[in-house]
Amino acid sequence: MHQFFLKSYRFFQQNKLPGILLLLAFVAGVGFLASKVALEEDVTGLIPAGKDQDVLKRILNETEFSDKIIITISSEEEQPQDLTAYAERFIDSVHTKLPGFIENIQGKVPDEGVREIYNFVYQNLPFFLNEKDYREIEEKLSDTAIAKQIKEDYRSIISPTGIVTKNFIFQDPLSLGPIGLEKLRELQIGDNYLLYNNYLLTKDKKHLLLFITPTLPASETNKNNEFISELKEIQQQLNLEFKNVKGDFFGGVLYSLANANQIKKDVQITISIAISILLILLIFFYRKIYVPLILFIPGIIAALTAIAILYIFKGSISAISIGIGSILLGITLDYGLHILTHYRNNRDVSQLYREVTTPVLMSSLTTATAFLCLLFVNSDALNDLGMFAAISVIIAAFLALLLIPLLYGKRITETPKNTFLDKLAAIQFFRIKPLFFSVVLLFVLGLFFFTKVKFNNDLSKINFQPETIKKAEQKIQNIANSNGKTLYLVSYGNTIDEALQENSKVYQRLKNFNTEHRLNSYSSIGGVVLSTQTQNKKIQEWKDFWDSRDTSALKNKILSESAKYGFKPASFKDFYHLLNKDFKNLQLNDYQKTTNLYLNDFISISEDFATVTTTVNLGDVPSQEFTAQFDHLDHMLIIDRERINEGFLGNLKNDFNQLIGFSILAVFMILLIAYQNLEISLLTLFPIGITWIIALGIMGAFGIEFNILNIIISTFVFGLGLDYSIFITNACLKEYQTGKSELTTYQTSILISVITTLLGIGALIFAKHPALRSVSSVSIIGVLSAVLVAFVIQVWLFNILFINRRKKGLPPFRFSKIRSFIRSKIYYKQDLYYQDAVLDNYRYKPVYTQAKAEFTEKKESYLRVSNFIEKGECVFFFYSGIGVFPIYLSYINPNSKVTGYEISEEAITIARNCFRSTHEFLKFTTAIAEAKTCSTFIIPDHELIDLEEMKKIINQFGKKVIVLHHDLNTQWLLDANFEITYRQSGILVFERE
Repeated sequence: MHQFFLKSYRFFQQNKLPGILLLLAFVAGVGFLASKVALEEDVTGLIPAGKDQDVLKRILNETEFSDKIIITISSEEEQPQDLTAYAERFIDSVHTKLPGFIENIQGKVPDEGVREIYNFVYQNLPFFLNEKDYREIEEKLSDTAIAKQIKEDYRSIISPTGIVTKNFIFQDPLSLGPIGLEKLRELQIGDNYLLYNNYLLTKDKKHLLLFITPTLPASETNKNNEFISELKEIQQQLNLEFKNVKGDFFGGVLYSLANANQIKKDVQITISIAISILLILLIFFYRKIYVPLILFIPGIIAALTAIAILYIFKGSISAISIGIGSILLGITLDYGLHILTHYRNNRDVSQLYREVTTPVLMSSLTTATAFLCLLFVNSDALNDLGMFAAISVIIAAFLALLLIPLLYGKRITETPKNTFLDKLAAIQFFRIKPLFFSVVLLFVLGLFFFTKVKFNNDLSKINFQPETIKKAEQKIQNIANSNGKTLYLVSYGNTIDEALQENSKVYQRLKNFNTEHRLNSYSSIGGVVLSTQTQNKKIQEWKDFWDSRDTSALKNKILSESAKYGFKPASFKDFYHLLNKDFKNLQLNDYQKTTNLYLNDFISISEDFATVTTTVNLGDVPSQEFTAQFDHLDHMLIIDRERINEGFLGNLKNDFNQLIGFSILAVFMILLIAYQNLEISLLTLFPIGITWIIALGIMGAFGIEFNILNIIISTFVFGLGLDYSIFITNACLKEYQTGKSELTTYQTSILISVITTLLGIGALIFAKHPALRSVSSVSIIGVLSAVLVAFVIQVWLFNILFINRRKKGLPPFRFSKIRSFIRSKIYYKQDLYYQDAVLDNYRYKPVYTQAKAEFTEKKESYLRVSNFIEKGECVFFFYSGIGVFPIYLSYINPNSKVTGYEISEEAITIARNCFRSTHEFLKFTTAIAEAKTCSTFIIPDHELIDLEEMKKIINQFGKKVIVLHHDLNTQWLLDANFEITYRQSGILVFERE
């Protein structure tokens, strides 16, 4: 694959202008497509999919549970006049200064509003009555009760308030309306309130409440900042004006703004400091001021490309996924860092591509695979994140390989100056015993603590909650006497009528439960807004009640009693009409015309979905006992933060448990395909397991919990750890193959990656926002654990199992030969061709396939040639390649001195670093002159570049020549007095006295 990038590099080097134009056109194209993508800002996208979860998302989208702002106006003493005066001024100021931000203000009921509500209830009285109410009406119809009620009506009319009450009395002489009006109490939480001068006050007359419905949702933080700022200014001005009365307010929007503002502040401060330090560090290390810009280019283009691709196939993407995915810049930055670090230390571009292409592409592929496993999580936002991240890292790796060598250019100095990072990276950390045993101890302790890490379902724990807002919230709860848990019982259906029918079932169970267990309060329209079916039933009950009674006698009784007080016969004609009225079903818009019912607080309707909400404050009633009464109702969902978090976010945690399993399996398969070796794949993946044990152990020991945010970031940490592991594996394999350690270069690039990550995400540990701190703490622990394990444990394992064994002349570790971990001569002599012995020298090296193919093809001729080698002979093998044949001869003729000659530095390096090369009678050389010490020569079937030199040496020192070259003219051997002693199967043996 490195040849593709090398050819591309050379092409664009020679065609810079077309290359620049092509890049600009590509960026413009993906930028245009990315700009057209629709961003889905719905935070419920994080909620996993499923039947209940899908309903929950729709409900949360359709209803507004926390958008209202509650205004409290309070006094130390009973001062209702001052409270209402403050409220009047407040309402006027808000309407004057904030007309665009306010939908309505509740809490004041005008006189016409009271009359409107009474008339609505009275004109539709059957819909507000139940069986108990009819028993009460029955009692009011007795002769004694009628006489008493008419007398009270007369006294009320002649009283000072009669001017207000007389219209109600003429309309309803038996006072049936108040029975129906009782149902309206259920529209308000609590009975701790009264109306004073048309305002809602607590019964002690020390607190007045107003409710503002903003026009903007809580997510509109920029405009809401202006709104809340103006609201605070109004409140402060009135607090100064009214000495004995103070106003305050609270609403969910305050938490939203506090969180948004704190996140912005934290990010601006920490990231600006981190980026400044990072820029200085990168410029200092690479000695070029434009290096940081180069590093970010592949990641930015990759992100735009990923969004453009998602636009083509989906048309939209979750804004949350892009926000979380921005952290991917840390991973995509790593690819550039690795490439730049290698380029810094090696100006040969072809060598650069040979070294970095495979590890960079492998890292991107394994990381992308890990992110693609997010598709197994039933969450739209996380699915988008998985696709966005996977596409980004693959494209970023590709672009980094293509662009960075082109953009970085040739180094100014041939030898870069060593910095403190170079010196630090040159340390063999696994040899520092205190550090080694510390990592081992962390792993052992991690085994005891990693199971103690908990998943925190409470989203409030990762919200920023300023003390001033918490106090305002507590004050509201104390005033409303609602310190108990508040639940929302949401009935839903395809139409409002279906939702109202379901709400009727909820209402009946709620009433029954409240009869047996005293709830703190509840607010429901179950007794007010009825489904068509229920209305029909109510109308029939009304008809049945009056049909069974003599309404003429009732009318005569009222006339006779009222005449005693001077009432005219027509005074109560509206009441007589009510008794004979033919009631019709009410539609929702009939209810909504009564503006002071505020039914929109309870009902939400969209094109094919409707909800009806009931609010319950449990007080001292256990939550589980209450919710158990409703668990088996269809088309009803209980909105309880704890139940939602435990149920839905708990499912998300389970999904992530599966995700880890899928990720490990998928990554292992890719490693297996890339390395084509079980041992190397496991040794690359094994450090990730150790990293997780250590990281989770530290989290468990210090009580750091997972939450919805940092568990997602753990995927990012997993990807970084995997990158480190792959690069260390390639560094160790390169040393094992060539004998030249390049671990310093790889460790340098990893250290820069660690520093950039810690400066970026890690800097957020100083943030005040709990969510940012939780993300940062997990990232810091994960990244530090990953780099420690990679530098200490992984390098140590490779040294123990491979490099040190090569130095001792032993074969590398293999699972298949674990019973013969230390190979013996007996083991090897069980094999006629010494196949395992020979091939073990090339195992885990890129040339293994080449060596195996050569040995398989020529092992028969190898065996025949070995028969012509006498004990103690000095054999010189011309053009030995990577040393397969000389190594074989060394095994089968261990007492003969075998020297392999090769002009290729790369091939001779591989041969010299085979563990058999430590044998005292085996050697490899690039000097043909060393052939003068030998008397037996082997000429392979190879291009003979030094043929004339070979002839001179053989003529002068040779006693035996074995020719395997099919086309070699051997007359010169006969001319030198050699005789043919063997000719068969492509082998010619010449000997002379």
